[in-house]
Amino acid sequence: MICACCGNKIEGETHIANDGRQVCDRCWNNPALFFPDKLKTNKGFRFLTAINDTQNIREDFIRVSVIKLVQKGIQLFVGKMKSKDILDLYEIDKFKEENLEGYQRQQYEERTSELFEYLVKCPLPVMPGLFVSLRSGANFSCKEGDYGVLTIPRKKGAIWIIDGQHRLGGFEKVRDRLQWLDHSIDANPDMFSRLMNYELPVVFIDAENAAQEVAFSSDEQIKLASQDIERSIFFIVNKTQKGISSSLKDALLYRINFAGLRGIPTIDKEDWRVQAAFIGIMLEKKQDSPLAGMINISGDRGSKKPIQLNSFTSSLRTLFANRVFKPLNINDKAESVATYWKVLKQIIPNTFDASQWKGYMVLKAIGIYSLHWIASDAFSRNAEMGVYISSEPHITEFLAPLRNFDWTARTSPIAILGGMKGVHRAHELLLQSINGNSNNSTDSLTPNLHKIA
Repeated sequence: MICACCGNKIEGETHIANDGRQVCDRCWNNPALFFPDKLKTNKGFRFLTAINDTQNIREDFIRVSVIKLVQKGIQLFVGKMKSKDILDLYEIDKFKEENLEGYQRQQYEERTSELFEYLVKCPLPVMPGLFVSLRSGANFSCKEGDYGVLTIPRKKGAIWIIDGQHRLGGFEKVRDRLQWLDHSIDANPDMFSRLMNYELPVVFIDAENAAQEVAFSSDEQIKLASQDIERSIFFIVNKTQKGISSSLKDALLYRINFAGLRGIPTIDKEDWRVQAAFIGIMLEKKQDSPLAGMINISGDRGSKKPIQLNSFTSSLRTLFANRVFKPLNINDKAESVATYWKVLKQIIPNTFDASQWKGYMVLKAIGIYSLHWIASDAFSRNAEMGVYISSEPHITEFLAPLRNFDWTARTSPIAILGGMKGVHRAHELLLQSINGNSNNSTDSLTPNLHKIA
């Protein structure tokens, strides 16, 4: 059998061209020669065709059939979108520690990789819905009753992801890796096409309209932005989930309260925590603070800061329950805690040095907890002396004996302690150090065993 292209005898595989001619394998795979049927049989060409199909955009807008919902005056829309369209439109408002803007946590590679494997390999790749925000540019046209069409401009930032960023990260990885024909993946063009046309349920919120509605219905004169609404929904959705770090929850708790939003039960019932988070953030941000640059506000795993905002906040609960400290206004509370840590830094300066703090217990969780419990004791002692807003001299006098306490991570008596039982014991040991080495009248002080939930 002779090749219709090169005229040589065909040895091995024979290919049939679209006009019926027989072609040898060498000519068929020659990149300088084109045969239309290659588009159907060659994996690379089939991928290119599939990619072209997913990117064949004809209009500047995407139209999504939706059902409108109204929840206490807030408009929401429920519909479905193809993954390729969402990837064209979505943005993430990442939390920025420097100015507390945004709200989304860091996207973790291992989670998106797991979802990529799930989408590519699982025979039943079912995904829950997304919660997204429409900040501006989208328009709802009513067709009949609550049924209508959302018209969304086809541009980046037309929708903002509130819940589902890692799910979309999985689809993004599918698109990027398969487009580049990653040969380490056992994939095919048909699968790529199916995943790019994968339909995801989507709940849309008109964040701009919601911001106006919430501000209008508030008893206070507040001005809200779309981001405030998104941040609040993100917080509520993730409050009880492990996906968001506890420190970021505290930062968002403070930020939502600062925006003026009220009536969210999980926030309103923890007013003390909002104030405690504010103090932690303030001590991290102020350049002259004794803890400047030491508090990890976002909970970022890659941060080298020794104190988690969540630990700092939670450990202040005992102090905020103290009968002397509790009535103070937030500015006096913040100043008192800042002064307390300023004195500690003056007494045991090495433990605050960035090159040495890992070798000491002061800035570890058990140190933060036990020292904040000691702060409650200090306020109680000062109140007995008629001092209700502790000054630097009063705190210095009380804490001075802790200069001789063994804070070294290798030998400190609190180094082996853990959990809340360990905090109780560490607090007792610090009190014993204060009582045994001070001329202060502190014999009446007993361990402050407030239970922290």
